[in-house]
Amino acid sequence: MAARKIKNTAFQNLNNLNMRLKVFSKDNFKKIINLNFQKTKTMKKIQLLVLGVVLYSMPIFSQQEKFIEVTGSAEIYIEADEIIFNIGISEYWENEFNNYYPKNESNRGQKIKILTIENQLIEDLKKIGISKNRIKSTDVGNSWRGRNEDIRIRKSFEISLEDFSLINQIISGVNTYGIEYMRIGELKNKDMTTYRKDVKKQALLAAKEKATYLVETLDYQLGELISIKELGNNSVYPSFKLSNSVMESSSKAIEPEKKIKLRYEILAKFEIAK
Repeated sequence: MAARKIKNTAFQNLNNLNMRLKVFSKDNFKKIINLNFQKTKTMKKIQLLVLGVVLYSMPIFSQQEKFIEVTGSAEIYIEADEIIFNIGISEYWENEFNNYYPKNESNRGQKIKILTIENQLIEDLKKIGISKNRIKSTDVGNSWRGRNEDIRIRKSFEISLEDFSLINQIISGVNTYGIEYMRIGELKNKDMTTYRKDVKKQALLAAKEKATYLVETLDYQLGELISIKELGNNSVYPSFKLSNSVMESSSKAIEPEKKIKLRYEILAKFEIAK
């Protein structure tokens, strides 16, 4: 019985082996081999891709490791050849410039209209030698008013002057009633664009010079330029403003400033080389 049992077990194992060999055919074997090969190939591609990214990034990091960033500045003064003079006018009451300002509206007299004041101003400027084509209206509006108060119309003008001595003639020659302010609006020069370029170049050269002596102090050399950034326009236009009371009391001539200050700053970034 024991021998027969062992024989039956041997036959059963042999049958199981034959079944497995049938399942594990030649085609299935090829599929398994191809699958393993594809997995290996894909892993190699991923490894090569990761290695390429690392190698590509290394030069960028090394370039950013050492650099110097400095600011250079330059300024010049140039002579103005044109001045824009601003005058503002406003409606007023007939008795407003008496020794006291009447609180009672009925005692203020008639309101002087803006057109009357404008015509008077243009006529006064014409007597000084300023033609109408040099006068430009830039703004018109009304002033703030309290409750139950009549509005006052305001108007602004720009006058283009090439002879700066005319400013004193304007101050002393026009009727100041109805004039709110007089001031220098802008100084101009016909070659302003060229001057701006020159100042910016000087500012950049100053930045390079500063960066050079700083890195050479530590036995390095200045490398390639990385970036340039302009930090803004710091031009200075001198101005003055006269109130109505000053215009009435002042008898001294005013000498307007004719110089224009141009100043620029440049932020430059350089590599540091051995």
